[in-house]
Amino acid sequence: MIAKVKAAGIRCSFCGRSRDEVANIMAGMPQRTGARQTIGRSAFICDECVRRYYQMVTGARLPGTQALVPK
Repeated sequence: MIAKVKAAGIRCSFCGRSRDEVANIMAGMPQRTGARQTIGRSAFICDECVRRYYQMVTGARLPGTQALVPK
């Protein structure tokens, strides 16, 4: 799976940054129906977007982080 992600040039679904621009990108799982059919594609999110959205939802700042502005 990781090799496929690197080979496909995966980007964050939220900010559009590539794997080379962030420390980590995580893949979500597509929805599955009971008949083994997949609905939609996997979404990807980078560590910077996770941090940004965590701060937005909780109002808390993580230690040692700055406010991140999307490109």
